[in-house]
Amino acid sequence: MAIELTTDQARYIARMRTGWPDAEVCVHQRAWGVIVEVRRMGRTIALVAFDADGGVHRDAPLRRAA
Repeated sequence: MAIELTTDQARYIARMRTGWPDAEVCVHQRAWGVIVEVRRMGRTIALVAFDADGGVHRDAPLRRAA
């Protein structure tokens, strides 16, 4: 099933690319939508999920260890 991004979702990806211009952007399609992963030097630095209904679900930042 092909998923077409909404304008807001496409703008979100453009902002991610602006924030990390040297990073690789990978898209993983799922039945419910897509996961967009931003990787630099082999490590994931950002994740966001876009559902087929136009929703955006950002990854929650991890807390620092004590």
